[in-house]
Amino acid sequence: MNTLYQASLLAHAKQPYGATRLAPGTEDGEALNPACGDEIRVKLVWTPGGTLERLTYELHGCAVSAAAASMTARCLEGRTRAEVAAMGVAFASRLGREGFEAEWGDFQAFNGIERFPARMHCARLVWRAVEQALAKGPGGSP
Repeated sequence: MNTLYQASLLAHAKQPYGATRLAPGTEDGEALNPACGDEIRVKLVWTPGGTLERLTYELHGCAVSAAAASMTARCLEGRTRAEVAAMGVAFASRLGREGFEAEWGDFQAFNGIERFPARMHCARLVWRAVEQALAKGPGGSP
């Protein structure tokens, strides 16, 4: 990774998958990066069978936060709550450490992000909001 802003990261940032406006108070989780001011609110829509139908979000942030949210929204669809939680743990363990293998697809754009420590928090922002949403449980309460 010569620069942080690789083509796949920029493509997600320019056309973010799952980005929308959320009505105030309808979010399932939210996160703020106090270092830069990026903020995200997420809404998880589950199927009756218990898989994630759609992750939508409203984001005010940089290209790294936007790309991470877009990639996350796309990769989590169709997964169970347990799988979503496991993906969050796996993402956190790889970000800036182990790196992302080919099966992580576009997330490989974050390999080498440790050279930009402030941006690691931006990449993790959506996952923090998803973790908060999962902690609330299926009915939206803790």
